[in-house]
Amino acid sequence: MEYRLVKADPKAFSKYFATYYKNIWFRPSWAEFAKILSDSDDGYWVLSGDDKAAGVYLNDESIGLVFGIPPYSITSELIREVKNHALQSWSLEEHDLHAYNVLDEQEFAFREADFVQVESRQCMIRPTEQLEASFDVNYIARVPARKDISELVEVFRKAYANGPDEREVGVYMNDTVHYFDQIDPKLLQASSLIYDRASEEMAGVCLISLWEGLPLVYSIAVTAEHRGKGLAGAMLERALTVLEPQHPLLRLFVTSGNRAEQLYKNKGFLSGGEYHHLKYTLK
Repeated sequence: MEYRLVKADPKAFSKYFATYYKNIWFRPSWAEFAKILSDSDDGYWVLSGDDKAAGVYLNDESIGLVFGIPPYSITSELIREVKNHALQSWSLEEHDLHAYNVLDEQEFAFREADFVQVESRQCMIRPTEQLEASFDVNYIARVPARKDISELVEVFRKAYANGPDEREVGVYMNDTVHYFDQIDPKLLQASSLIYDRASEEMAGVCLISLWEGLPLVYSIAVTAEHRGKGLAGAMLERALTVLEPQHPLLRLFVTSGNRAEQLYKNKGFLSGGEYHHLKYTLK
């Protein structure tokens, strides 16, 4: 089967995207889903003859948000055509071609088109409710403040070291500063800092933010020497309790393989399914 790519009208593309792309992020409504790409001109139709077989978002020298349009499905032949179009459109002589937000059922087609996996993630969701959150008696909990930024960055550095979420220190700093620049004080009350009572060392943190009108775990971390004390679970339970009067649910993102993944499941969080980041390396 032969395919070709043509530019899509943003309004039409956003409608198709909202209808046919699986809602793995638990977005609150069809309209919210459609709004994401309603102003973007980076959508393309993948045509089979005159039929729309799929849609794909091509931006920043990457492939993203591929969706099939019934009765067509995502095949390796279709992905190869998308890949070839991208390679011809951009000068990628010294770069990899990345594919983001690849759905579970699409991953095989990308692999057959010579992409390899970089990482997988999940969005998870849970209703808020009044819980009896309690911390180990050897720890003290309080609400974070901007003055804590340097200590927070050090907690992230230590907690994420040698794991799938490890980043440069500058990334932790930028993300943490951004958090305090945009946070609603009401949501800050649902966040937690944990200190070791004896050493006064910061042991863990849970920052709650707002994403698309609903609460989101912005960051959560416990340093290695303080794990196994139920601190992460207690911080989540406190967030769920504080949020409950105003918000019906809490969402979070987790990298598959992260040690926290099982904790979230044990605390009642439901996964929207894995989505993948893959890359094609130019030979």
